[in-house]
Amino acid sequence: MMSKTCASCGATSANEAAFCASCGHTLKPKMAQKSVKAAASRRWSFPFSAVAILLAVAALYFWLFIADDLKRDSDMSATEAGEASNPEAQIFFAMTDANLRNKPTISGSIILGKLPRGSQVTGTIQPGSGVDGGWLELSDGNGFVALVNLSQIQPPVLVKSLNDQPWVADGFIDVWATTLPDSNLLDRLREGAQVTLLGTTADNFIEVKLADGRYGYLADAPSILARIGGKPISIGFNPQTCAFSGEIGAEFAKIGGQLRAQWQALEAKEFASEVARQRAYAAVEGKSKYIRLRRSFEGLSLTGIAQHYESQSLYFDDAPAKVIEVFRAQGFAIGRDGLFTGTDLYAGIAATRGEGAAYGKTELGCGV
Repeated sequence: MMSKTCASCGATSANEAAFCASCGHTLKPKMAQKSVKAAASRRWSFPFSAVAILLAVAALYFWLFIADDLKRDSDMSATEAGEASNPEAQIFFAMTDANLRNKPTISGSIILGKLPRGSQVTGTIQPGSGVDGGWLELSDGNGFVALVNLSQIQPPVLVKSLNDQPWVADGFIDVWATTLPDSNLLDRLREGAQVTLLGTTADNFIEVKLADGRYGYLADAPSILARIGGKPISIGFNPQTCAFSGEIGAEFAKIGGQLRAQWQALEAKEFASEVARQRAYAAVEGKSKYIRLRRSFEGLSLTGIAQHYESQSLYFDDAPAKVIEVFRAQGFAIGRDGLFTGTDLYAGIAATRGEGAAYGKTELGCGV
């Protein structure tokens, strides 16, 4: 027989009793208690279920969309870090005979050998000091080469060396990256810009080294070579009379005007005695007047002119044999001794001496 327990006094009563027989407290049916407990349980279970569902959805979204991105980012970071610590090897070409050194520095390093011009090398770029600049560490472990001697463009063969001759541009001139017809424009020189002339190519380009260390090419090599000494100048010369015309003639006319003005000033000056006058005249008479020039003539470098007491001279920064060759090509008859033939006056080409040696290597002189 089923019974109920009183929640107030603990006495038992019949299952169908509504009140406790001992204390009169109201008795609740057992089924009702179970229903209350079940409802409470359902109220608590709903929030937990919702949270569990949300967590499951979030986990699924993370797995589908975010995890892969994080993995890719991680892989990219690892790759970038690897590239930073292991830079990619690059291909370069030697633009000149370059030293191979055991360290990426000039000071304190040992020369291991030579890298001939045009050689292809592979390596990774290493920084250098402000003096040394960058270096290429060769992948084969054979040493280091200064980047200043390298280029990523293979150089052409030089048919004639210009011995690193400096040249000051006499106007705007284009510098090309290669000698190919479709070459990119590397730079454009302005008048006054200085470059180093390295040599000429078979297709009439001049390889140059720019002030910032880059290598490039100037078109029309013959034209450039004719202007090496400076802006071109014309030389009109008559060895029979020792007369110069054109621009050179104009320069000598200016010198003559200066000398006449100097003599006129002496003649107008009051001297304390005739002895003092003669001494002043002697200090001027017979002295040569030199003028420095930097001009070019048919590939020659004209470096100066001079007016002597009874003769005139042109000075060139070229060997006598070369000067003779150029003037012969202009139609002048010059003997093996360097003298212009068929003249009553002295006219000849020879190595400079005395004061003239300070103005050039070769003198073209004419006069008494």
